[in-house]
Amino acid sequence: MAYLFQTVVKLGLSKAFMKPFFDAINDVLEQADELNGNQLFFEKGIYTTTMASKGIADLLNSYGETGGISEAKLTKLVNFLYVRRHSTNLRAAAHLVAALKAFAQGQIITPISIALGTQSAANFVNMFATGGALHAVSPRLHLRLFDLWGESLSPKKFTVKAAGLYAIRGPNKLRELTGPEERGLFSSPNDTSYFELSLAYKDGSLPAPNWYELEITIQQKVNKTNTMLLGANVQLPLRVLVHPKVVEPLLKIGDGAHDKYQTDIKLTPNSRATGSGISGSIPVEIGQGLLLSFRIVDNRTGETPLTAHQAFVQFTHQETGQSITFICHESAATEFANAKVYQLNLDFENSAEDFDNLDGIYKMELLAGDSLFSKPIQWHMADVNLHFGGPRGSDSTRRIAEAADISRQKSPTAAGMKRANGLNPLVGTGPTKAKHSIEHVFRPPERRAPRPLAWAFTALCALPLLGLLISWSIIGFNLSNFRLSLSAIIFHTGFIAILVLYCIYWFKLDMFTTLGYLGILGVPTFLAGNSVLRAQLAARQALPRANKK
Repeated sequence: MAYLFQTVVKLGLSKAFMKPFFDAINDVLEQADELNGNQLFFEKGIYTTTMASKGIADLLNSYGETGGISEAKLTKLVNFLYVRRHSTNLRAAAHLVAALKAFAQGQIITPISIALGTQSAANFVNMFATGGALHAVSPRLHLRLFDLWGESLSPKKFTVKAAGLYAIRGPNKLRELTGPEERGLFSSPNDTSYFELSLAYKDGSLPAPNWYELEITIQQKVNKTNTMLLGANVQLPLRVLVHPKVVEPLLKIGDGAHDKYQTDIKLTPNSRATGSGISGSIPVEIGQGLLLSFRIVDNRTGETPLTAHQAFVQFTHQETGQSITFICHESAATEFANAKVYQLNLDFENSAEDFDNLDGIYKMELLAGDSLFSKPIQWHMADVNLHFGGPRGSDSTRRIAEAADISRQKSPTAAGMKRANGLNPLVGTGPTKAKHSIEHVFRPPERRAPRPLAWAFTALCALPLLGLLISWSIIGFNLSNFRLSLSAIIFHTGFIAILVLYCIYWFKLDMFTTLGYLGILGVPTFLAGNSVLRAQLAARQALPRANKK
């Protein structure tokens, strides 16, 4: 049908003749499969889909109407094409460009893509996003409109209207209206090429940090009855971000097994606490434990409690770079409503195997992050000097010896997990020996049959030829129809040469060499054989005529 649609367009037929093909567009769209609820594609993927899309776009532009065509299905079809605009297959890319051009430069269909920000059209490919982020510093939402060809759509020709802002709640992603049902039109300050709208309330505050969906509608200022806007009614994902702050951080050192802590250290956020140990480290003796507690709040208000998706404390040995990470567990705060207190209760005696009994100074860092945080928390809280009673592990001994060799180390990352038994994945073992080279070996040939059996099989295959020779000796050769001519000599010589070539191929030649020789011998043999057969046919037709005379 894709080729048929394009053929009808190329012929330039009348509108009445194209009507049956126009009515078949919905039937073609019904045959497409749906992907992720927002894309349509045809069997065999991008190649078939681009061919069908171009045919549909060309037919709609030639017909001049879109009445009765499913706007939702066309939008999903364009979504499939747009998502795959970075194709690596040359043929698929060529058809994809043709399909996108047919949609973008047509007069009947206008697909619209929404890009966040105020960048120019030159950055269109890199800046496209499916959602935006807002925070108190910049409560205004900026967006630009583009066609599929990357050309900016002027605010002088289009209007953008914002409806309700819906909060996405819970694992089931329930939508809850936040604020008014209508938020008005986007403005274009100083006739610039972008639209903007403030989502702040009258008092200047933003909605609570969360995931949201903003319903927007795009319309043309000059209403064109025959024009269809694709993607004009969308739900734009948004995030309201918050700047996190750690409050009430407290570090206790003492007997963790009996909840008896002798030392309380009040930490100051974004600064390193110092102790009486070496290089300002906090000494932790054998048998002592550590208790860390803190809360996370909104830095702007200083009171609104926040919940982090991930909160860790990472210990990094200063000499070996060995990183060991522990999870901070959350619990409800008794004095604050809806607040979480994060705690890490660590008994170093029970965790000695995790540290491989490696004494020394460890850098203690707090790592906390969430998708609604404007930036993650990474705080170097203190340096602790740990002591263990057991013997140091062999891996730690080797790492201490190789600590001066930079080529044998790797920098620990903030996402380093609790080390497993054996070698630490965050610390390298240095250069390794070259691996054995890979040799590609063909499968050994199967065992052949014994020579007597092979000769017996050959003799059986030759029996029909022996029977032919015996029959010729008894009946005789019929050479009456043989005519001595150049074509007959070339035909029989070529035929015998082909048989000889088959025998040589059996013993010596490979298939490609044999095909080359066969092409050289086959052409003149075929032409000469055709001439011989035509001469025999002419002789047979002339014989009855001579007998009648």
